[in-house]
Amino acid sequence: MSFTSKIDEWMKEVEDRPESAVTIVKLVVRRLRELSERNEELLAENIALQHGTRVEEYQKRIVHLEYQLDMLKQRFGMDASVMTDLPTPSEGTSVLNLLVYNAHGRIFRVELDADIKEVGSITGEMMTDQEPPRLLAVASNENLLLLFTSGRVEKFSAGDIPTVQLGGTWAWDQAALPNEPHAGETLACIIPSSRMPLSDYFLQISRRGFAKKTLTTLSESILNNHYIGKGALHKSDQPLDLMLSRKNDIAALVTYEGKVTAFDVENLTYTTEDRIKLSATDYVVGSFVLPANTSLLCVTQNGKVIHRESKSIEAAKSASTKGQSLIPPTRLEQGVRFMGAAAVKDSHQVAILDAAGRINIHDVSTMTGNGSVQAEGWILSIGPINSEGEKRRAS
Repeated sequence: MSFTSKIDEWMKEVEDRPESAVTIVKLVVRRLRELSERNEELLAENIALQHGTRVEEYQKRIVHLEYQLDMLKQRFGMDASVMTDLPTPSEGTSVLNLLVYNAHGRIFRVELDADIKEVGSITGEMMTDQEPPRLLAVASNENLLLLFTSGRVEKFSAGDIPTVQLGGTWAWDQAALPNEPHAGETLACIIPSSRMPLSDYFLQISRRGFAKKTLTTLSESILNNHYIGKGALHKSDQPLDLMLSRKNDIAALVTYEGKVTAFDVENLTYTTEDRIKLSATDYVVGSFVLPANTSLLCVTQNGKVIHRESKSIEAAKSASTKGQSLIPPTRLEQGVRFMGAAAVKDSHQVAILDAAGRINIHDVSTMTGNGSVQAEGWILSIGPINSEGEKRRAS
């Protein structure tokens, strides 16, 4: 019913029952206020359209959507007309690479070979402010996001990083520096971002076990402003990981002192919250989405392998839990600690960096079968390699 028709009805109501006049006047005033506010909104929108600001906003949105479409097309080698379902990588469109990067923003890229297990070795200092280098397996045409400890984000392509010789020896001062950290910040992590248009959330994890999710629908603003936030509450804390997830995903955290907790991403709030209670000396060393068909693999500093089925890691129903203990108390007293953890399948491989700077690849099935891996000195970090849909370069 139109507002004019309502006025006629209300006038008749006042004539029949004068005692209802006050109520009718209040209704009329409320409706007039609503119409006035809406009129102001329309006027502002018309002014914006006349001055071109709204057109610019729409143009920016179109550019961002085109960017997301290009990410998918480049990553999966597909035409836009067939991108109606989850894409499957086209055979031969990319080569599997391993990125090795440190907190100073230095990055090595090496193309992996199907048969060679010795990736290479790094000379020079391994630890940067107690942070070891990190390993990430990606396709050569993958789009990437760098997250810095200040909350700054920058995008780039894996293919823009020069490759180093497989099996060679590399020095940090020769590594690529695609985006140098600003004063007071370090590089926290690098993540593949091609599936951003197919994901629901950015999921941030801090060293002290805090977590926060952000809608990927806000990615336009995040990328334009080059900022997503730290995802940490305390000054002594800092970002560890940024990952993409979907509504039904289960995420997991593994700590240095052997604690593990899992949680339903959909139940996570949009504000930073504590997901696990940690001792003063403990911190998160691995965080990831934990699919139902994978298992949890953790590696200690002396090469011992702990393997658990994903279904044995129950999702916590509330925040700030103590988590499950994977390292027995007696082993903790002996100094055993986790240096890395990942969600894997038996068909996957894991790249391992040791204190001597050597990077080797191990089959998950062999690691879990033996219960340990060989390394030269302490193990510093690990990186899962999922080669499904990707090829290795020819020997």
